[in-house]
Amino acid sequence: MRPVELSRSEHRELKIRADRVEADAARQHLIPIVVSEFRKAATQYPIVFAKHPDTGRFAPYVLSGLDVQENLFWTGTGLDVAYVPLNVRRQPFYVGSENVLCIDLDHAAVDGAGTRTLVNADGSDSAYLKEILAVLGELVTGRTATEQFIAAVLSLDLLAPIVLDIVLDDGTPLQVQGLYGLDEERFRQLATAEVTRLWQAGQLDLIYAVMVASGQIFNLIRLKNQRIALSRAWQASAS
Repeated sequence: MRPVELSRSEHRELKIRADRVEADAARQHLIPIVVSEFRKAATQYPIVFAKHPDTGRFAPYVLSGLDVQENLFWTGTGLDVAYVPLNVRRQPFYVGSENVLCIDLDHAAVDGAGTRTLVNADGSDSAYLKEILAVLGELVTGRTATEQFIAAVLSLDLLAPIVLDIVLDDGTPLQVQGLYGLDEERFRQLATAEVTRLWQAGQLDLIYAVMVASGQIFNLIRLKNQRIALSRAWQASAS
């Protein structure tokens, strides 16, 4: 990784290969999201919570694989999904300290053969760069709302460990640990006043989105079984 502050004059000739942006997620089984993504993410992925390994603080993620460094939506050339999380779409850009726009010059998407440019001939931001700035802007503004949501569910003791005990079609047992989800039983026991406060804070629909998204685990299991079956079929034909 070679992060530098983006300079519209110094880096005006840089080009980005859009087809390589999603490849960054090929080995990500957990992709961080912000609360503004919950509704869209819930149509595709389970939404889970995990502790940051360094800080121990909870954050929301979409679960895209059942093994570490596994993304079951990766086809080899792209993500076969209806919604690509902001933290994938922003690549190879990110927000540095003091909200400075930065770029990773070693990222595979930074390539002279790319078709996406950063600056127009007149020196103005290209449509592509404006799109990236909008994505980064949503991530930055979403931090506070996301932290507030996490604080709210923790204060109500709504997070509980998830232990997924899965047996795949070929009989292979699979356990997924270290993740947390919303405790639906505890949620149903909340007092009316507590539910009202969640609604007034705009957090009640977020809770429902997470609950609906929990059913997407069955899609992950289906994709895992499908991937194993295809791999075995390929090995059988090769031999």
